[in-house]
Amino acid sequence: MAEEATATVGISYGLGGSPHCLLELTLQLSLAFAVALCVGWALVLVQVFRTTAAFQRLPATLPDGDRVPPRVTAVIAARDEGQTIEPALRSLLAQEGVDLEVVVVDDMSSDDTADVVQRIVDEVGKKRLLLLPLKKLPPGWIAKNYALEIGQGRAHGDWLLFSDADVLHGRRAVYNAVVTMEKDRLDHLAVFPRLEAGSFVEALVLPLFVLMYQLRLVDPRAADADSGVGAGIGAFNMVRADSYRLRGTHARIRGSILDDRALAQMMRDEGGRGSVMRAVGQVRHRPYRSMREIYFGVKKSVLPQFAHSSVLAALAAALLVMAAVAPMTLVLAGLPLWVSGRAPWLVLPAALAVLFPLIGLLRARTMVRFEPLAVLLFPVGAVIMAVSAMHAAIIFATRGTIEWRGRTYTRKDFENS
Repeated sequence: MAEEATATVGISYGLGGSPHCLLELTLQLSLAFAVALCVGWALVLVQVFRTTAAFQRLPATLPDGDRVPPRVTAVIAARDEGQTIEPALRSLLAQEGVDLEVVVVDDMSSDDTADVVQRIVDEVGKKRLLLLPLKKLPPGWIAKNYALEIGQGRAHGDWLLFSDADVLHGRRAVYNAVVTMEKDRLDHLAVFPRLEAGSFVEALVLPLFVLMYQLRLVDPRAADADSGVGAGIGAFNMVRADSYRLRGTHARIRGSILDDRALAQMMRDEGGRGSVMRAVGQVRHRPYRSMREIYFGVKKSVLPQFAHSSVLAALAAALLVMAAVAPMTLVLAGLPLWVSGRAPWLVLPAALAVLFPLIGLLRARTMVRFEPLAVLLFPVGAVIMAVSAMHAAIIFATRGTIEWRGRTYTRKDFENS
């Protein structure tokens, strides 16, 4: 009887103790996970604040009427930009304080891009605006790089501005950039435009994309002219023409799908001086105008961010969803336990892991204009970005290709990046 009782007690203890031990283990793992998420977002937040603090505003100056206006050529590669290119061109043609010409290379557009540009050419003349058709793409070239290479070959300016066909420039933005480059003896200047999310859908993704793929990955040292670290902005990359040609032009970076960053690093080679500044209101850009454009924009950009590694891109996508969704899940699961006194420390790191990305997104408003309430739904944006990144990773792993602007590029195309 005694042995039976002992056995019964042992069985009861085992059955009753195992769930308790499992619960304690789950709570400990949950706490460790919440702390890891908190630390991860804290590191992102620190990097974002360092980067935004390092980028000074582009100074605003008045043109000097006594000096000869500096000669500047703006080079734009345009593909299916019929809806946006006219305001962009007119903002460049209205620049004050500079002797500016614009070279537009039509990258085999299927819409009325060429017709829109030609109409403006007929209005202002070929000396101010030149339209060049791109009729073929040589092997080993990313199309945009080849278009910019063709455009710079027809440029007469001492300064070259590489910009996009949907960027709006304030009347003295180009002059202010030239003055800054002259004063600081720069070979390259990237100006971060004021990005604009024109719809609530754009506001769900654009700020998070800037936070995770631009501010987080841009080295703050890029603002230091002598650091040797380059950072480029596709909307506004200005170079000293002779320094640019000395380093090999876009032919040197012909396989780089992120041409702006490759150009910036090229200009920092061999002792080149450069910097990054914020335009605030002097340069404005609405990069995406629909969910489709956002999806494919992320899909194109994610692989080069991770050295064209499908594994790293897929891992980053999974981590992004986890980091966006898990903290609130842990908060909701931990609140009843916190109230009951069983896990008082779980909620705090999980709540901080919810708060930190919100702070980071609001900090990004110094560079991105969007509806602030959209930050509350940032996990939705994270899922959209993650699906797009995972899509890109799967295609690259199975086919070895990246698609952008109606073209398909293979691994061989990136060999010269």
